[in-house]
This record gives sequence, structure tokens and C-alpha cells, in this order.
Amino acid sequence: MQLPILMYHKVGAPVAAKPDTFLNVSPRSFGRQMRVLQRLGYVGITFAEGADRLRNGRPMPKRPVCVTFDDGYTNVLEYAAPVLRELGWPATVFVPTGYVGATNAWDQAAGYPLLPIMSWEQLKSLEAEGWEMAGHTRTHPRLGDSEDSPALEDIRLGRADLEAHIGSPIRTFCYPFGSVNDRTPKLVRDSGFIAACTTNSGLARPATDPMLLPRVKVAYRDDVWGFYYRLIIRPRLG
Repeated sequence: MQLPILMYHKVGAPVAAKPDTFLNVSPRSFGRQMRVLQRLGYVGITFAEGADRLRNGRPMPKRPVCVTFDDGYTNVLEYAAPVLRELGWPATVFVPTGYVGATNAWDQAAGYPLLPIMSWEQLKSLEAEGWEMAGHTRTHPRLGDSEDSPALEDIRLGRADLEAHIGSPIRTFCYPFGSVNDRTPKLVRDSGFIAACTTNSGLARPATDPMLLPRVKVAYRDDVWGFYYRLIIRPRLG
């Protein structure tokens, strides 16, 4: 049993310079990638469902796939949601709650473009369609560089914010920037999460630590063949 967890951030963000391509795919590429998956027999499930089935050994669909979006950009609502709606697939959004309705200000110092983050109303509209809202801290810090106490507080505050606004239990998490140290997974587990995503490349399996699940990172240049290579061929190369 193996589970591909696709890692996206932005879909269709304007591209005027190289930083604009960072973790960004075009609407055309995203649509083509999702439809290729469907034609190959994949079925979209939320990250929480996939992680729970991995953890408990429950049967998966024959070809499951989790589509995940870090940060909750409004372009995901505009460009990705209609494609997934057409397929009848849910997705998972990792939400840094302190920036809901604002922008990705944490990226400003690194020179990446500032883009709008979905509002609570927009996030709830996707949740009502079956999407999963998941933890991503409150302030999007580098948890691997943080002391345990502030890291734990930020993780827990993000979860509390989501549960207060969304009204559903928040079960899964993603490490901002992929930043994690030896103690961070325990902090996430102690905060009540059943599983967490990293930015490490690979497919999730039952033997994988549920607090350190890898993902398939999708790049701006991939389109269909690059996407197929990352999903099907690269994992077989070891």
C-alpha cells in the first residue's frame, strides 16, 4: 500500500519574474494533471482520510491520491477548486491562521510576491464541499529553528483557530517551510494531530512515521510528462 500526497502551493499566480514560479503551476497544467490522474484510475481523498487508512491498515481505493495545498492562496479557490469540483474530488488546505484574509507576508523578506490568502468564509465554503482544512501553525514559523515552548504554542494556536472558525476537528498538519527538528514531530503529536506532511519527496507507506509523511512535489515546469515522472517513474528509481 502506498499513498501519493501531491504538494501544491499556488495555481495560476501571475508570472512576471523567476520568483513568481516558486511553488506555482498554471491552471492549464493543474487541470491536465488532475485529468490524467483520473484517466489512470486514481481517486482523490483528503489527507486525513489517507493518513487514517495508512495508520489503521484500512483498505484504500485501488489508486488513492491526496491533493494538498499549502497556505490557502485565493488562486486555489479560483483555479484549482473548479477542476476538482468537476472530478468530484476533495483536497486538503494547510492554513496559517494568522494570515487568513491577508497575504503571505512571511515570504516578503525572501523576495517572493505577496498574494492574497483566502478568508474564513472562503475556506468554509471549500470545507462545505468536502475539502479538509488542516494545521499549518498560526504565524508560519520555521519550527525546526524554534524552541519547544513557542513552537508548541504556535502549533496549538493554529489548530484552535481553525476549529473555532471552521467548526470541525482538525486532524492533520504540515510543517511550514518543511522545517522540522528531532523534537518537532512529538510537539505535533502532542497537539492532537494524527499525521503531518513534510516537504521530503516520496510516497507515503504504512511503515512511514505518520508525523513525517513525504509528498510528491509538483514544479512549475512539470506540466503532464514531468508530473508523470515525479508520480510514477521517480518513486520506482529508489
